[in-house]
Amino acid sequence: MEDSRSRSQWGTICRTFADEVMAPHVRRHDEERSFPRQVHERAAAEGLLNARFPVELGGRGISCADFAEGIAELSGACPAMTWTLVFNFGALHPVLAAGTPEQKDVFVRRLLSRNGYAALGLTEPENGSNLLATRTRAVQTESGWLLNGVKCMSGNGTVADVFLVLANTVVNSRSSGLSFFAVPRESPGVDVGPDVEKAGFRCLPTPTITFRDVALEPVTLVGRVGDGEALLTELLATIRIGGAACGTGIVTALLRDALVWVRERRLYPDDRMDTLSHVQLTLGRLYVELCAARRLLDAATNRVDQGLSFSRESTMAKYAATELAVRASNEILQLHGWRGIATDYGVEKRWRDSRVLTIFEGSSEIQLRQVFREMRRAAAGADGL
Repeated sequence: MEDSRSRSQWGTICRTFADEVMAPHVRRHDEERSFPRQVHERAAAEGLLNARFPVELGGRGISCADFAEGIAELSGACPAMTWTLVFNFGALHPVLAAGTPEQKDVFVRRLLSRNGYAALGLTEPENGSNLLATRTRAVQTESGWLLNGVKCMSGNGTVADVFLVLANTVVNSRSSGLSFFAVPRESPGVDVGPDVEKAGFRCLPTPTITFRDVALEPVTLVGRVGDGEALLTELLATIRIGGAACGTGIVTALLRDALVWVRERRLYPDDRMDTLSHVQLTLGRLYVELCAARRLLDAATNRVDQGLSFSRESTMAKYAATELAVRASNEILQLHGWRGIATDYGVEKRWRDSRVLTIFEGSSEIQLRQVFREMRRAAAGADGL
């Protein structure tokens, strides 16, 4: 389904890749819960992997607006597969934001040169959405740091070469706040568990990672001791743009396919579904909401590209787009009747994947709490709401 938006050259490249390379493999990798290795090999060969990174670090230096558009186009084929392709940029954000030239060379440029992967270590089994309450500890030693803790739902964790881990830092027996560490997978004491079976996003591996007395060199500390909370805020704002783009991509694909379905489907010999008022009202309303979600996403990406703060905009965009994806997939599934729950038609997979998006990168409730705080600040300001 097209609207008045013109697709960028990068968007066109991604749409073609989604249709020709990703789509034929989506169902198999979803059913097998397997990492799409051959899709990644094609993506690397065609320059789609790591395109958002600066050129000097091995990327293509594309804008945030183009990056989000590409994610949306790829997500129309499979948001989970898309996530595996693009998440390096989110996982390595702490290094990009606060790393030294040496760290950027070791943990970014060299990693990208061999098409390696990074993963985040944020969520813990007992802390839920409260990432600041992390129990993972990094204690300073004479030679560096000693890391202990458990992280779960680590996207791309089974294939990752390095983990960006949020931990409580202890210096001279005193708590010194949260910090990020770049932890090489091959470090003794790092144990990567099996993938977790999930309702959706099945080809994205999300294992539990255990760190037992992992000795880390000083170079693994990203930024300064205690910088973790500020870096985490920036990181979440950044990756939520990807979540919002996934949501708009799912809804766009749902509506595009639904238009074909209601045009061809007849309830009775002379009654096409697209002539029924409730069908028109449903799809028309979803399109209005899609356009609104896109505008929120555009506002966020434009601020990123202008070097402005964007946390409020990315939070709103992520909430609006992912909640819309859940509603749209549910309503369009219903329009398909029994075919909506049959795997042959693809609607049920988008329904499952949409539900996951409202949990990943901070649940919808977390997004709304942040929006409330922003609203309260605005109301107390000179201009009001």
